[in-house]
Amino acid sequence: MRRFWRENWLVILVIGVMMGGYLFLRTPGDELTSTAAFDAQVSAGAPTLVEFYSNT
Repeated sequence: MRRFWRENWLVILVIGVMMGGYLFLRTPGDELTSTAAFDAQVSAGAPTLVEFYSNT
């Protein structure tokens, strides 16, 4: 087992950094349950940031 870690430490480190970056930089899901809740939040008078995402 020690030989495995000694030979593959760089690969394991790179994969760990990539996983950490994904978890740190990902966009969390929204908290709105319906389009009516979205309309109420947008028309409430406070500034609102809207992000559009397409997975195609």
